[in-house]
Amino acid sequence: MKDIDYSYEYEDGDGKYCYPKTNVLRNKFDIKNIEELRSAERELSMARYFSMEAKGVTGDFSLEHLKSIHKWLFQDIYTWAGEIRTVDISKRTIFCLVQFIEPQFEIIFQWLTTQNFLADVKDKEEMSKKVAYLLGELNMIHPFREGNGRTQRMYIEQICKNNGRFEINFSRATKEEMLQASIDTSLCDCLSMEKLIYNCLQEL
Repeated sequence: MKDIDYSYEYEDGDGKYCYPKTNVLRNKFDIKNIEELRSAERELSMARYFSMEAKGVTGDFSLEHLKSIHKWLFQDIYTWAGEIRTVDISKRTIFCLVQFIEPQFEIIFQWLTTQNFLADVKDKEEMSKKVAYLLGELNMIHPFREGNGRTQRMYIEQICKNNGRFEINFSRATKEEMLQASIDTSLCDCLSMEKLIYNCLQEL
């Protein structure tokens, strides 16, 4: 499953990340056609994804871990891969403001720490609820300018690998289902995300 699109909204434009008067992200190949960029980004990030998938758990689930996943996935195409965004963005809802990204992630990391990073969860329904909460919170923080969905999903996959009793296959959910679940969680309704995660989780 790819990320939804690049069509974020900005109060004063996004000259830092995009080519002038476009929503095409500046990239290492200087591609200025959005469809060509999407194609290149998808191919390059998927190749990186499969190589990272083979590595298992690659960090301690801190913000630095999340940033390292993003950097690995997008290093071939964006100079800012692995860096926290410096512009405020929105898409149907306002994502976390730049100045609150790190503090808000720290809250989630502390929750994960108290939960032993979900390593002790044995029940599928409980795992679904906790993963849905985690994914919903990560999505609202939206720490990167682009590539949040793919980075979050790899992070969640590693959470499941760390548990050892579950694996998660996001291909069992459609883009439309993920979009609606993300919208619902932004409104503090986690039920559709919990159902989505439950359907994607497989017990080992």
